[in-house]
Amino acid sequence: MANELECLLYSVQHEDEGVCLAVKMGPHRILLDCGVADISPITKGNSPLPADLVLISHAHPDHSRGLVALNRAFPLLPVYTSEVTSKLLPLNWKELETAEALTFCQALPLRSPIEVQENLVVELFPAGHLPGAVAILLTYQSPERDYRLLYTGDFFLSNSRLVDGLRLEELRGLNLDVLLIEGSY
Repeated sequence: MANELECLLYSVQHEDEGVCLAVKMGPHRILLDCGVADISPITKGNSPLPADLVLISHAHPDHSRGLVALNRAFPLLPVYTSEVTSKLLPLNWKELETAEALTFCQALPLRSPIEVQENLVVELFPAGHLPGAVAILLTYQSPERDYRLLYTGDFFLSNSRLVDGLRLEELRGLNLDVLLIEGSY
C-alpha cells in the first residue's frame, strides 16, 4: 500500500467545536473522538459506514458530543472506550434512556492490547485528565512492519486528587510513527 498511515481532521478544538479525527491505518478507518455537534462532514462518502470503529479518549462533551447522532445514523458502528468513560458518557446524554446509554460503548481494559479488527490492536493507557481518560495506542500489523500511532485527548502529567498523571515511562520505547496530542490543556 502506498499510504499505510493517513489522518483527516474533522475538528481540532477550534472555538466551540470539539475534537474529531479520522485515521487510516492500512485498510482500517478509525475515528478518534467525536466532539463535533454537526456530524454531516463525517457521514459524507460512498461507504456504508464513515469508519470501521470509533475510539473515545474521555467523557467530556468536546470529545463525545456527536456520539449520539453518530450512533443513531450508524447503529452498527462499534464505539470503544475505557470502562470508566463508558459509565460517565451517559451523563452527557440526558435524551437517552438509561439502558440505551449504558450499552452505547464497549469498554476496553487498561494496559491490555486488544485486537479489535484483524491486524489492528488497541491499547489504552490512563491519561490523568479525569477518571477514565485514556491515551490510545493503535498498532497496525502489516506484512512489512508494524505501524504505531498514539493519540491523547486531554491529559495531565501530574497527579490530581482524582487520578494519577499520565505515566510517560509506560510509553517510552514504543517506536511511534505518529503522535497526536490534543493540546487545549
